[in-house]
Amino acid sequence: MNRRQFTKLTSIGALGTVLLGCADTIVFPFKKNQVIGCFGDSVTFGGQNGYVEMLQKIADEKRPDLNLTFLNWGKSSETVTGLTEIGHPGPRPYLFERLDETLESTKIDVALFCYGINCGIYGKPSQKLFDGYKIGVLSFLEKLKQKNISAVLLTPPPLALETVPVTIDLKKPFTWQNPYPKYEDEVLQEFKRIILDMNHPSVLTSIDIHKVLLKNQGKCYDKDPIHPNLTGHRLISETITENLGI
Repeated sequence: MNRRQFTKLTSIGALGTVLLGCADTIVFPFKKNQVIGCFGDSVTFGGQNGYVEMLQKIADEKRPDLNLTFLNWGKSSETVTGLTEIGHPGPRPYLFERLDETLESTKIDVALFCYGINCGIYGKPSQKLFDGYKIGVLSFLEKLKQKNISAVLLTPPPLALETVPVTIDLKKPFTWQNPYPKYEDEVLQEFKRIILDMNHPSVLTSIDIHKVLLKNQGKCYDKDPIHPNLTGHRLISETITENLGI
């Protein structure tokens, strides 16, 4: 049994104990000298010049007394489902193949989580896919619980096909270059609901960055429908800080 199978199997039982219900947004009071590890895919990585770095700048300017540190642990193409679409250049990175080592390497107090855009591998929806995403989120939270680390969950960003349309061939496999036309409506919206409804002891709050990016996609996307531009990253950082009371 490989690690991906083990992670999924050991999480299925625990998944049934997670309470799903609309959690009220809370304001999280950061404590002095806290370290926040930011996990995610290429949107989080942002070329090391995205919303994570903007969060650091905002915290330094608005709350220098707290001395907060934001670490960018984003990794391009990564998922929490362990899936890879046909035609992708090699297997997609899987968070749980590096999570233990990452958490051991540097002590953090809070983890920021932003996955989903890649996790459905740009294909059609299915209950198996949604269950796999839930298990991925839960597995992450259980790891944090073991180490007494709190979590802030971010919804996945949207697929901005209205602003940056791509030519889609329905006869070919769906990939990041040839996405299922209803991926935004039928997959990402459900991933968003899962994040917003997730209630777990490690979760401090869940923040909806999807809605604001989708509403302002004309300003937030230009090169492709997956990766926000600098305006989009700025909007993500501002949405997070508003929700966390920074």
